[in-house]
Amino acid sequence: MEQAVALEVALANTTRAVQGIADDQWENPTPCAKWNVRQLVTHTAGVMANFSNGAANQPLAGDPDDYDLGDDPAVTMADLSATNVAAWVARGELDSTVTLGDNEFPGQVGISINMLDAYVHGWDIAQATGQDAALDADLCAGLLGFARQAVPATPREGDNFHAVVTVPPDATVQDELLAYLGRQP
Repeated sequence: MEQAVALEVALANTTRAVQGIADDQWENPTPCAKWNVRQLVTHTAGVMANFSNGAANQPLAGDPDDYDLGDDPAVTMADLSATNVAAWVARGELDSTVTLGDNEFPGQVGISINMLDAYVHGWDIAQATGQDAALDADLCAGLLGFARQAVPATPREGDNFHAVVTVPPDATVQDELLAYLGRQP
């Protein structure tokens, strides 16, 4: 799957999950123990904004955990998703360096991190709000390959990833991806 198309699929799923949050679910706990639904959506939106800026060679939008979701977070997420995809498409090539604050990496790595973060957090949001959390198998397979290269299996310290969860040999690729990133599929 072409990267821009894959990103669009990933962000559409996350946008769908945000659009499905009921008014009384914003304080629900999520698979990301340090964040409730509102905090996780805020973080996800802020990361997307920063990657949009990085793809466009602009400075960071700010601390992702302080991102302003506005009066209608579903509209904000839809707009951010469109902006994010457009920034990567406008960039075109993915060989040059993307800068996000003090971090620099090849564009291919940048778009993959952007996609992985948004897609898996979309699953987190869906899980926390009782929505359909099914993910695309092909996209999960590509992201699992990237995650295994970019995220060491051990040690897992800090807030970013929990320990790898063991899944049975016949687990779906979605479950493998989620388990590798420390989630209970």
